[in-house]
Amino acid sequence: MKNLMQWNSLPSESNEWLEKVRALNPLIVQHRDYSEQTNATHKDVMSRFFKDGFGRTSVSRAFGGSQVDIQTTSALVLEFARYDASLSWQLAVQVAMGRLSDYLPEATSEAIYNHCDGFVIGAIHSGGEALPMGDDYLLSGKWAFASGSAHADWLVCTATVKGTENNTTPEVRMFFVPASQCTVLPTWDTLGMRGTGSHHFQCSNVIVHKSYSLDVETLKKSPEARSSRAYATGYYEFGTLAAMSTVLGVARAAVDHFRNDRAVNTDPGLEGVIFEKTGRAISSVHTAQLLLEDAIHQVISRGETIGEPVSARVGLAASVLTENSVNAVNQLYSMAGSKAVYKSHFLERCFRDIHTGSKHFTLSPLNLHGIGKYYLDKTNVLAAA
Repeated sequence: MKNLMQWNSLPSESNEWLEKVRALNPLIVQHRDYSEQTNATHKDVMSRFFKDGFGRTSVSRAFGGSQVDIQTTSALVLEFARYDASLSWQLAVQVAMGRLSDYLPEATSEAIYNHCDGFVIGAIHSGGEALPMGDDYLLSGKWAFASGSAHADWLVCTATVKGTENNTTPEVRMFFVPASQCTVLPTWDTLGMRGTGSHHFQCSNVIVHKSYSLDVETLKKSPEARSSRAYATGYYEFGTLAAMSTVLGVARAAVDHFRNDRAVNTDPGLEGVIFEKTGRAISSVHTAQLLLEDAIHQVISRGETIGEPVSARVGLAASVLTENSVNAVNQLYSMAGSKAVYKSHFLERCFRDIHTGSKHFTLSPLNLHGIGKYYLDKTNVLAAA
């Protein structure tokens, strides 16, 4: 049964990285309540996190990163989620943002990622405006969901370029701004994943050189081939896989906890119901695991040929994985008895965290609408995917 919740296989480099996560576990658990109370992971945990190299796992080796295999990266995010979903989510976000080093000019990636002790995180949805000024932009705006903002060296601000309104599609760019030039607003007061500190942030009239920006349209494709490129995989697929891993990790942790420390009614007459509901939860998590593995396989095997069929398959996996994972946690929480209503109970934390993490747009069940629409259009390439 234990093997049901594990990868079929992992690259050889995985064990070393997973041992780092497990070695960090006691410190994570020691300060887990601190993150709940302050909306930020404890500085001692983050110090060790960055020292062990988790802040640059998806950054090219050419820019001081580890360029960790995609499957291993997913396994790391999953393992962190067993101990602290907030820390797992921050890693997932940094995994996505680390990919931007493949899209930026090499000199910029070197300057940002190879000389950074903290996170490079921010917003992928436009929340500001950028006024062109020669080789610079004058940037102002306000953005949401800056997960890991308390430990960020750079903030990514996505803005619409002024003066392009007459075009069919206004130009939208990502801008990389030192965190010291932005103001973090204490807005993250949420049900779960409180330790992510996913606050709003803003900046006003900040000058950003064009080399510290990129057109978001380029992120819909694989990054151009160059010797420093870490992955051929597209940005959005990479980030979705990471978010999926946190949500699945929470569900797996809930299953393990329920098995080892049940707090259910011991009435013998209820055993059959409990066994059946537990079986359903396990099957949901196992199915989610297989969906994640298939999505990763598709992304790795397609490489630079990634396009709508693969993106749709990843989106389908993300939505169904999330639905299954949430249902599994709900099932276990409902059986856990009155003890589970207390914040000190592990399943209570899992319940809050998974319902918060599942709200991310890449995991939304609304993605299924688009997939169904494309599939039923027989003239669309997705119909043959």
